[in-house]
Amino acid sequence: MKLGKIIRMYIDEHGYSLREFSKICGISPAQMTFMERGVNSQSKPSIPKPETLIKLAAGMGISYRELLGALDKEDRVLIGSTTNGITLTPEKQDVIDKILMATPEQFSQIRSYVDFVIKG
Repeated sequence: MKLGKIIRMYIDEHGYSLREFSKICGISPAQMTFMERGVNSQSKPSIPKPETLIKLAAGMGISYRELLGALDKEDRVLIGSTTNGITLTPEKQDVIDKILMATPEQFSQIRSYVDFVIKG
């Protein structure tokens, strides 16, 4: 499901205004509007940073993992700062999503494998 649809459904189901929900999440109303619409003020795709999605998930009472699991694979997440972030391809995002869903034991195995394959 698209992030904007998830936001709109949550707001409607709980009877919040966008401004009220923004305050609950600790996200500016403008940023919440961009995420709901899927575009920013320059009509470019709105790509929220993980920190923003973590705040959104907390405001919804779900985990970051649950929110990521509900998103369409095409939805992208901006990693790093807004000035030198990396926009991930859907394929790379899929791998990251799977890593985020891993148990601590699985993550340890993944990290060992990555360290083996990509030697410093």
